[in-house]
This record gives sequence, C-alpha cells and structure tokens, in this order.
Amino acid sequence: MALAPASWHPEVWDDVSRMLTLNTEQSRGRRQMHVCPLQFDIVDRLVERYSNPGELVYDPFAGLMTVPLRALKLGRRGRGVELNAGYWLDGVKYLQAEERRSDMPTIFDLIGDES
Repeated sequence: MALAPASWHPEVWDDVSRMLTLNTEQSRGRRQMHVCPLQFDIVDRLVERYSNPGELVYDPFAGLMTVPLRALKLGRRGRGVELNAGYWLDGVKYLQAEERRSDMPTIFDLIGDES
C-alpha cells in the first residue's frame, strides 16, 4: 500500500481492487463499457454478508448484471433489472455463461458418484 488508509476502522474497505469489473470483459469484446462499473470485491463482500447460499439476490439497477453474476458464483440465485437494453443483453450473456460453467460437472463430481 503506497498511502496509509484514510481510516483504520475494520469496516472501511481499503483493499478493493478497482480493476476487477465486467468492464474488462466489455473491453475485450469491444462492447460499450459501463460508466460506473461495480467492483467484484465490494459485491462479493456484500452478497456474502447479507445473504445465505441458495437465497435470491436482487439488483434493481443491474447495469451489466454484476450483482446477479457474483451471486451465482457465490451459490446464490441472482436477478436484476436494467433500462439500458445494450447493458442488459451483455449482462444476460455473462449470466448464461456462468450458468453453463456452474452446471458443468467436474472430475470431483464424477469421482464422488463412484464411491
């Protein structure tokens, strides 16, 4: 850390990586980047703190669907609403890809079935 944190309070998060957002994927695909992307670190902490596995996490201003996506990755269900059709369509693609990834069995799933 180059600078001392503004606060030493444990509830002030000064270790958030501002680069971990869906804008990275948007840039790779040469799609419109979001004006104010949510950082994965913040979303993950809030989802883990305020929900339990299997619960529904809802974002009424979903943007690129960062909150529903991170909820899926953390074992929750995710829903979101977005007015910008372009962001919404891109977000749906991220959610579909994550659903395919999470539904794919791993080698450990196959080994577990044999025992």
